Amino acid sequence: MSNESDTITVLIADDHAILREGLTGLLEEQDDIRIVGAAVNGADAVAKARELKPDVLVLDLIMPEMDGITALEVIAREAPDTRTIVLTGVDDDDLLARSIKAGAVGYLLKDVASSQLMDAIRAVAGGGCWMPSDLTQKLVRAIAEDRPTSERDRLGLLTPRELEVLRCIGEAASNLAIAKKLFISEHTVKAHVTHIFEKLGLSTRQELVKFAIRYGLVKA
Repeated sequence: MSNESDTITVLIADDHAILREGLTGLLEEQDDIRIVGAAVNGADAVAKARELKPDVLVLDLIMPEMDGITALEVIAREAPDTRTIVLTGVDDDDLLARSIKAGAVGYLLKDVASSQLMDAIRAVAGGGCWMPSDLTQKLVRAIAEDRPTSERDRLGLLTPRELEVLRCIGEAASNLAIAKKLFISEHTVKAHVTHIFEKLGLSTRQELVKFAIRYGLVKA
């Protein structure tokens, strides 16, 4: 750990102020945990990890400016002594696998009990890893199927206009609403949606919404 008293230093990165403040208050009640900073987006998390060198970073994945996966990759290279726990509201197998591959050593969903988060912080600060058993099973399945790389490759097949349409779908917009927002006809929107389905290998709008969230095109 980073100081003589064996206190665990923690950096919190989440773009929601109420969550940052709530976590700070909760964790500062622990005698062995000290909050050294809070970051409001992915780029801020990278900068503060470099500067503050916390023992543990608690990181959200869906954030502005730099998404959590990219931040993880940079921090793993530039602040290797900081051990990262992902704390996210998105329950997705592929996102879980990408997080671990990018350098996370812990992964929790935001509906987790506070005691589990504290246990996770202590475990990773001590050099271990932390993941609930149900997420471990999902991780094994996602890595075995090797879907993240193929999905990312398919994302690159979309045209700039198709990406705009996908972002709108991720925000639960109807075809009519997308047409009005992008100043195109509803017929054109339908054509774009058809092409998006074909290129991504998906078949429902719900799958498109999950895809858009997973790759940081919209916020969860």
